[in-house]
Amino acid sequence: MKIRLFGAACRSPKLAIRGLRSNNFFGSIRIICCNTFLLLLLHSAFASEIPTVSPGTEVRITSPKTRKTFLLYVPVDYTDNRPFPVIFCYHGYRGTATTWPFKQVTKGQGFIVVGMNYATEDYYKGLRPTKTAPEKIFFDEVLKIISTRVRIAKDYIFMGGYSQGGYSSTVLGEQMLDLLAGRLVLGAGRRDVDMNPPPAELIRGHPVFYGVGELDDPHYPRAKRSAQLYTEWGADVTFEGWEGETHKLSSQWMRKTKMREWLITYGSMKQAESGLEKAEIAEKEGRLGEAFILYTQIAEILPDTELCRRAKESTIHIRTQAETQFNRLKKTADEKPYNETVRALEAFRDKYAGSVFEEHAGQLLSELLNAKADALEGRAREAEAQKNYDRALQLYKLYLTYFPSAKRYSEVQKHVKTLRNKTVLQ
Repeated sequence: MKIRLFGAACRSPKLAIRGLRSNNFFGSIRIICCNTFLLLLLHSAFASEIPTVSPGTEVRITSPKTRKTFLLYVPVDYTDNRPFPVIFCYHGYRGTATTWPFKQVTKGQGFIVVGMNYATEDYYKGLRPTKTAPEKIFFDEVLKIISTRVRIAKDYIFMGGYSQGGYSSTVLGEQMLDLLAGRLVLGAGRRDVDMNPPPAELIRGHPVFYGVGELDDPHYPRAKRSAQLYTEWGADVTFEGWEGETHKLSSQWMRKTKMREWLITYGSMKQAESGLEKAEIAEKEGRLGEAFILYTQIAEILPDTELCRRAKESTIHIRTQAETQFNRLKKTADEKPYNETVRALEAFRDKYAGSVFEEHAGQLLSELLNAKADALEGRAREAEAQKNYDRALQLYKLYLTYFPSAKRYSEVQKHVKTLRNKTVLQ
C-alpha cells in the first residue's frame, strides 16, 4: 500500500498536493523512511556477517536472498595473482554443508571448495528434475558472493558430492552442464537411471568421475550402470571401484583413489594448457602485456610441470625485453623531440597494456607532460611579470588547450580567470 500511495503522488500533481495537506501523506512518508532505514540496517548487518577469507581457512557464509548458509574453503596456496578452479560440494542424506571429501582429497591445495546446503527440503525425497529451480538460484547467488571474495576460474567449475550429494549432482549437474567443467559422483549412481538423458550436445565429451566402494550395495551396481550409460551418451567417464569399501568409507579409502589426479588433469592442467595457448596467441599478435599476465599466472598453477616451466621462461623473456625497451626510452627522453618520445611511449604502453609496464610508461608520460606544462607555465609567468599580459594570456591559452591532464591544470585555470579580470579592469 505504501508503494501505491507514493506512486500515485508521483503520477498526479493534484494528488501530490492533496497528499501534502493530509496527515496520511506524512504518515506514509514516515513509514517509507522507517522501512528504508531498516533495509539499510539489514544490508549493513549482512555485509558485516560475511567474514574475510584467507588462504587455508574455511568460513561459513549466509546468503542474503535465500538466507541459506554455505561453506567457503580457500586453498593454502591461494593468491590473488590468478583465478582458481572451484568445486561445489553437495552433502549426503540428513547431512549439512561440508567440504568433505574434496578439501581432503586435494590436500587443501589448488581448488576453492564450496560446501553447499540445499535451498529446499526436496532433496530428502531425492532431488527431482522438476524441483531444481531453487537450487539453481542458490547456486548462482553463491557463485556471485564468492566471486567478490576470491578470484575464480569460471571455465573450471566442478560439482560433486557423496551419496545423496552424488545423486543430486546427477540431477542438478545435468541441467547445468554448460557451466561445469566436470562432475564427481561418489557413492552414488544416477537418480533417473536410464530415463531423461541429458542433452546430447552438452553431455558429449563432458568429464564425469565415478567413485564407489566395491562392497557398497546397492550403490556400486547403480554407479556401474550409470557410468556405462554416460559412456554410451558420449561423456568422458572415469570409473573407480574402491576395493574393500562399503558405503561407510574407511580411513584408508583416500589411498585407493586417483581423484586428485583427475581434478588436476581436468582442472589445473586444462586451465594451464588453455592459458598457454591464449598467451602464445597474444604474444604472436603483439599484445605483450596480456601475454605477460597470462604467462605469469600459468607459471604458478603447476610449477613443477614442463608446461608451466615454459610459461615461466616466457615471462622472464617478455620482462627482460620490456625492461630493456623502457630503459632505452627513458634514457633518450631528453634527447629526442617531445612529440616523438610521447608517440614511442604510447606505442610501448599499448603493447604492454594491462601489465606493470603499462603503468611504468604511463608514469613517465605523466612526468614528461608535467615537465612540458611547467615549462610553458614558466614562460607565461615570466611574460606576466614583465606586464606583457597579452603574451602571458596567449601562453596560458596554449597551456589550457594542450595540457588538460597536467597536475597544475586547475590552479592555472583559476589564475588565468583572475588575470583576465585584472586586465579587463585595467
